[in-house]
Amino acid sequence: MRSRLKSAGALGAATAAVLVTMAGPAGAAAHAAGATTSTTSTTSTTAASVPTANPTSATVLSLTGFSSIAADSTHHQVFVSGVGSDPVAVTDFAGKPLTTLPALDGADALALSRQDGILYAAIGGTDEIAAVNTATLQEVAVYFTGTGHDPQHLAVVGNDIWFSYGSTGSAGIGVLDPGALTVGTTAESAFYYAPVLAASPSAPNTLVAGNAGISPSVIESFDVTSGAPVVLATSNPWTQSDGCENLRQLAITAGGKDVVAACGAPYYGSQLTLNTMTEDATYQTGAYPSAVAVAPASGTIAVGLESDSSVDLFTPGVSNPTSTYKLGGFSVYDLAWDRSGDTLFAVTSTATPQSSAPTLNVINVP
Repeated sequence: MRSRLKSAGALGAATAAVLVTMAGPAGAAAHAAGATTSTTSTTSTTAASVPTANPTSATVLSLTGFSSIAADSTHHQVFVSGVGSDPVAVTDFAGKPLTTLPALDGADALALSRQDGILYAAIGGTDEIAAVNTATLQEVAVYFTGTGHDPQHLAVVGNDIWFSYGSTGSAGIGVLDPGALTVGTTAESAFYYAPVLAASPSAPNTLVAGNAGISPSVIESFDVTSGAPVVLATSNPWTQSDGCENLRQLAITAGGKDVVAACGAPYYGSQLTLNTMTEDATYQTGAYPSAVAVAPASGTIAVGLESDSSVDLFTPGVSNPTSTYKLGGFSVYDLAWDRSGDTLFAVTSTATPQSSAPTLNVINVP
């Protein structure tokens, strides 16, 4: 476990305590070893003509498992967190291991600031969010989110870091303002477990959360302008035909009007409007979508599958994929784009993410 020097900021009674440390020079880091289509969709391509390709590279990382990935386009680095006491692995954009971040041992979730200058990590079992400078790779701060508010998922909206927390039947959503050193938390009855989160600069002041791992899975959009989550719309999977079951991930579209859900069922990526949470497009993938990511510049939608460990790429609003990439392993567990949309990073492994070393696949998209 890490040892940190901390100093407490002065806070109002309504906020949780925030502890911050400014790190000095870090010790030398250890190197890492090596089927229904929406009527609003545009004209589909012919499924039989979809080209299939392999990733440009695939690198097995020296982690015991996998939990999260973040791609830093400013410094051309990829960050991958493991499980248990694993450090965060750092690679270049070709997938070559560069170093590890022992200061982030035990990170369960990662998120980058808007300008890629800070990597935030939710440290499992500590009620803490740690911050690392992506230029120096040194820890610069640790924020305490309040006793019992163990962050499970992270998302950046503006300058705020949103996190989900809670276990069976006691889920909530919290917000950390790193500048003001404040934390606020709100219990959320719609979610049974700490929900997965999604945010994007394309939808300012909007946060999306979804009830992962259960059936059916509720998805909600929030206006977070005030610093508290105000519900905009809630999906109703009980009445929706082919409602989301066993939600895995969410990603807001580049247009900022929709969110795409990767659910165990139905067997396609489901696109929902942020203002009504009704389906307005589908992305036909086959069985068990497990990951989704949207390229910021091009808007290309990537959906990863558990059933055959492949990734399908889609033009927004078009049901059939433009290309498919076949990856090795048991499943696609997470995806991350570079800012330009030219490179996609996909994490796979030979078994469950808790029990096997992750493989970082680099896909150069024509």
